[in-house]
Amino acid sequence: MEKYKDFFKNTKEFMQKAKSFNILSYNAFFKNTKEFMQKAEIYKRRGNNDFNPYLEMLSSTDEVRLHSSLLYGFLNPQNNHYQGDVFLEAFLESIEWQDINLKQWFGSTSNAKVHREYQQDKQRIDIYITNGNKHIIIENKLEAPDGETQIERYIKAIAKDSNNETESSEIDSNDKKETSKIESIPYENIFVLYLTLHDKDPTQCSLGEWDIQGDYLVKGDNQVRFKVITYKEEILAWIDKSQKQVGCITNLNSALLFYKDVVQIITNTKENTMSIEQFLIENNMQENMQVVFEILNNQEKIIISYYKKIIENYKDDIEKKGFEVIENKKWRTSMNYKLVIRPKKHDKVYVAFCVRYDNNTLYHSTELFFPYHKDNNNKEHKSHQNAIIDIMQKKGMEFKDWLCLSWDYNFATFEKELQNFLDENTQNRYNEQINQAQNELSNLIKDATLQ
Repeated sequence: MEKYKDFFKNTKEFMQKAKSFNILSYNAFFKNTKEFMQKAEIYKRRGNNDFNPYLEMLSSTDEVRLHSSLLYGFLNPQNNHYQGDVFLEAFLESIEWQDINLKQWFGSTSNAKVHREYQQDKQRIDIYITNGNKHIIIENKLEAPDGETQIERYIKAIAKDSNNETESSEIDSNDKKETSKIESIPYENIFVLYLTLHDKDPTQCSLGEWDIQGDYLVKGDNQVRFKVITYKEEILAWIDKSQKQVGCITNLNSALLFYKDVVQIITNTKENTMSIEQFLIENNMQENMQVVFEILNNQEKIIISYYKKIIENYKDDIEKKGFEVIENKKWRTSMNYKLVIRPKKHDKVYVAFCVRYDNNTLYHSTELFFPYHKDNNNKEHKSHQNAIIDIMQKKGMEFKDWLCLSWDYNFATFEKELQNFLDENTQNRYNEQINQAQNELSNLIKDATLQ
C-alpha cells in the first residue's frame, strides 16, 4: 500500500480543490465513465463503501449549492435529464396534506415551471414551482437560521399587490429574464413548504404577522396552505419513487442513488464505512485510477467550460447591461485572459470581470483596465495608473492588489462574484468612482489608445 500513498495524496488535493463544484455540471463526466458509475452503484447497494462524488465536491449540509441545486435540477421539467415532469410529479405525490397529496391540489404539471433562487420584489425564494394557477414556495433550511420576516416576505412577493402593473423577475441562471403583466394571486392558491432536517417549525421571526394554525398559515382573514417536510421522510420517499420511475436509466439512477446516500448521511440513517481511497484499492483500482487521472489532466478545461456555461446562462443580462464577452487575450505580461466581460463602450477607465492565468495559476477576478497612451513609455503609463488608483482609493474603491478589486481561486464563488459584478448597484458605484477619478486626471488620459 505504501507505493500508492502519493497517488492518494494527490487525489485528495484535487478533490479539495474541487469542493463546492455543482455536480450537475459533470453530466459529460458521468456519461463518459458509465462503467465506473455502474460499479460504484453495485457497491453502494451492498452498503460497503462511502464513495460519493457529491460529497467529494460539496459539504453534505451545503443547503444552496448541493441540496437546492440538486432538487431544482431534478424537479425542473425543462432540465437536461429529458424526463419532463416525472420527477416533479413524483415529488408532489410524496407530500401528503390533510387527506390528499400535493399533486392533487396542484393539478397538472405538464406545463409547470420550477425556478431556483427566484427573485421577486427583491426577495430570493429557494425554490418556486408554478403551473400558472397554483404556486408553491419551498424554503430550504438545513443549518442556516431563519431570516427576519423571511416567509412573510416570500408570501407577499408571490401574492402581489394588485396595484403593481408590472414586475421584473430575475429567474434562475438557467432561465431568461422576463417582464410580464402581473395580477394579484389569491392566497388560497399558494402553498408554503418548509423543508428541514428535524421536523422543526419556522420561527415567529420568519413568519412575521403570519401564525401557524394547523395546516395553514393565517394572518387575519387570509390563509395559505402550509406543511413542514423533512429530508428523512418526504425527500427520501421522493427519491425512492423517482428511482422506480427512471428504472434502468443508469446515469439518472446513479445520480439519485448518490443523492439518497447524502440524505441518509445528514439524517443519520446511514453509517459511513469506506473512504474513496479504499474504494479505489478494492474495486478495480487500475481502471478507477485512469478515471481519476483523466479528471486531473482535464481539470482546468472542465473549470473553464463550467465558467462558459454560467456566462451563457447570464447572456441576456450581460448584453442588456452593455457588456461583451472576450475570449483568449493577453493584455498584460504573464497574464493570459481566458474570458473577460467588459463594457462594449470602453473609451475610459473601466472595470472588467476576468478569468485568467497568472504564472500558470487559474483564477477569476474583478480588475481595473486603463486607456494606454501611444506616446508614453511603460514607466509613464504606470505612473498614470498609480495616480488614478490613488484617487479611486480616496473615493472609497478597495483594491486587493494594485489593479485587482477582487480575486478567488475557488470556482464555487464564480457565479456569486459574476452576479455581484453585474449588479446595478455595483456598476453604479464603479462608474461613479471612475468618473470622479477621470475628471481629476483628464489630462492623463487624452488621446488614448485603448487596450
